[in-house]
Amino acid sequence: MNRARLNLLLLVIVFALGAGAWMAYQKKNKPKELLTPIATEGVTKIVVEWPGSDVITLEKKDAEWWLTTPVQARADRFEAIGATSLASTEVQAAVEGDGINLKELGLEPPDHTVTLNEVKIEFGGSDALQSRRYVRVRGKTMLIDDPATAALDKDYADLISKELFAANEELVKIELPDFTLTKAADGSWAAPAGTANATPQTLKTLAEGWKSAKSMWNEAAPGEAMLGTKVRITTKDGRVSDFIVASLDPQFALYSPTLKIRYQLSKSLVDELLKLGTTAPVAPAAASVPEA
Repeated sequence: MNRARLNLLLLVIVFALGAGAWMAYQKKNKPKELLTPIATEGVTKIVVEWPGSDVITLEKKDAEWWLTTPVQARADRFEAIGATSLASTEVQAAVEGDGINLKELGLEPPDHTVTLNEVKIEFGGSDALQSRRYVRVRGKTMLIDDPATAALDKDYADLISKELFAANEELVKIELPDFTLTKAADGSWAAPAGTANATPQTLKTLAEGWKSAKSMWNEAAPGEAMLGTKVRITTKDGRVSDFIVASLDPQFALYSPTLKIRYQLSKSLVDELLKLGTTAPVAPAAASVPEA
């Protein structure tokens, strides 16, 4: 073989190797298929259904997320946004073939379903080796990374906003067991004559404490009716929020009879929410009893 032919052969080999490497690179870096055609920001409704549990519905209204079933409440924005990310989850592998056994994959019936707008996603079992979940969307069976968000669990408690009151809500009345605070037209707070330690500053501090109160986490408490010290907060638009002091120690907890959850707050908020200066805190709740 003369040098010219050898050089040509080497050139062809180099070209073939280069083309193969380029094709492998393209294949490796090809964008993966997304679970749904919906953009994350385009999700406006999420329905989570678990067998034997209440249907959980999240809806976006005027750029704010709300929990509409099984209770009506402002939703935790970060939890809601976490749930919308399911729409753009990457498909790790398609499960194809005529011999697919949906029952073995936990998809017949599905473990639970999540509907984003009008697209229903059926969840099945998991691939333990790679922590991936079998899902079925519009007749296609796929594997995706197991969603990390707790927003898709059967417990709705953490979907409720951790903030007791929205930023645009104005508190006008705070009813505690031993005294009541009322807000005057000029924005100042007042308590009945003779209320111990009632100064403009202590009243303002207590009122601002309730306005900015935020739980560290929420806990579902269905089927219970708590007995104990009651607190009632009224906002300017007439909305009334009832709370029951469920515990002071080791955790400060407020139970909401309407939402059937316990807000677990920092123990340091006891003084801020239940005292005026050096006044002793109100007593915690007594034992709970089954709801009638």
